[in-house]
Amino acid sequence: MNTIIAPAYPYDGSLSLIVRTYLSTSYLTSAALLARKAYAIEVVAVRLPESAPILVDELEIVEGIGVLQRTEHHAYASSAIVMSALGLEAFVNELFADCEAAGAGNLFGLSGDQAEKLALVWSPPQLSSEHGSSRKKYADFERESAFRKYDRVLTALSLPALDTSAKPVMAMQTLMELRNALAHYKLAAHTAGVQGERSALSKLEKDLQQYFVDHDQPNHNPMTGEHNSYFPDRVIGHAVAEWSVQTAIAFLLHVQARLSVTPRQGDRWPTTDMEMTRFEE
Repeated sequence: MNTIIAPAYPYDGSLSLIVRTYLSTSYLTSAALLARKAYAIEVVAVRLPESAPILVDELEIVEGIGVLQRTEHHAYASSAIVMSALGLEAFVNELFADCEAAGAGNLFGLSGDQAEKLALVWSPPQLSSEHGSSRKKYADFERESAFRKYDRVLTALSLPALDTSAKPVMAMQTLMELRNALAHYKLAAHTAGVQGERSALSKLEKDLQQYFVDHDQPNHNPMTGEHNSYFPDRVIGHAVAEWSVQTAIAFLLHVQARLSVTPRQGDRWPTTDMEMTRFEE
């Protein structure tokens, strides 16, 4: 969590200090940390029972891979995926809210004019009862998907909408689908055997195979067995957790480029050094 005290430049021309608390980049660094934890467990699983140097971060799990370690591994990897998606959702909300609260003093590098346009989307002026209330309009906006909100940013600033064929955008959509599949999980059931499982792949699984072509191999994830289901068993591991973090950061940098904002000290845009998703040996 990042709490920042910085000048605000409201639209009435006054100057004041405002305390703002942000979570989006904290979610992303947390996701990277969780991915590293999953990685440490997988490294040990691959090494056992061979005698090999043990990383300091692995000391708690060197005695072997059992039920506890598998539970921890699933918790770390799945949480990294969810936190990456939360980072994307929180970021766009913070962008709107920061423009409304701080105007030209926003920490995303937008001009005062741009900030005012986004503030009107986030907190619209009161409307007559004939057209409904601003509260209802805001509630409708809150229910929109993160993807739609990012499009609203660009639309409000008279910029081209997101290109759904661009790689960062396509990956972001797949990440959100994966998070939703975890958040609204339905029982995974499949016929044991390669042919039976391939015929049962869902759209999400097919989308993921564009990024992980070897996930149909039983040894892809050392924490699963030969007949485990593709989703969630083989998917929930370090590889996808790492991809989730990288996807979230790449998408936000893609949006930053479309906005043509220049990073400055204390800004809120993520950096590639947040992609520390594995321990170095």
